[in-house]
Amino acid sequence: MTFNQMMIHFCSPAICKIKPANIFFIKAKDFSVTLFDKWKENLLKHGIKIICGNLSEKTVYIFVYNPEWERKILSNRIIQTYLSSKNYSDFKNINSVINKIINRMKNKTGFPHEIGIILGYPLEDVICFEKNQGKNCKYCGCWKSYTDVEKARQSLCDYKNCQILCMKLLNEGYTISQIICEYNKVSAA
Repeated sequence: MTFNQMMIHFCSPAICKIKPANIFFIKAKDFSVTLFDKWKENLLKHGIKIICGNLSEKTVYIFVYNPEWERKILSNRIIQTYLSSKNYSDFKNINSVINKIINRMKNKTGFPHEIGIILGYPLEDVICFEKNQGKNCKYCGCWKSYTDVEKARQSLCDYKNCQILCMKLLNEGYTISQIICEYNKVSAA
């Protein structure tokens, strides 16, 4: 899979603004700074940010997110209370929260399951996942759902349809901006 195909495969829901964020990991040898910078420049025109960094010597993370949507998520008092219990404090600074999550992944002191909130998963599911250590879920798709199975199923279907359409458009030679515009046309119809 090419770098562009990986971006679409793993991040099309965030790129098309039907999900607040996506993250994926890539081998350092497969990472392209030039292509990353191109994506960064183009996504910014659509209000989407993208960051990357080394998770280890061999692994790079790529995090695509909608800052406006993340501000809404982090302004929720219930979410703030949950994140406060995990030593997060600066909820007005999205980058601070994201950096703390990334640093927790780098430190390898246990996976920061709170990333699920930033990725748009329901708080109740994140909490239940932690309590059940990932077991006993009612539905497993993009995340393990313990609460609203129908919403989880519908979200997975929406994300998959987005990914399929965006990959088709990429393979037909559409640019990043054209892919986003075409997806918006199709989803509005």
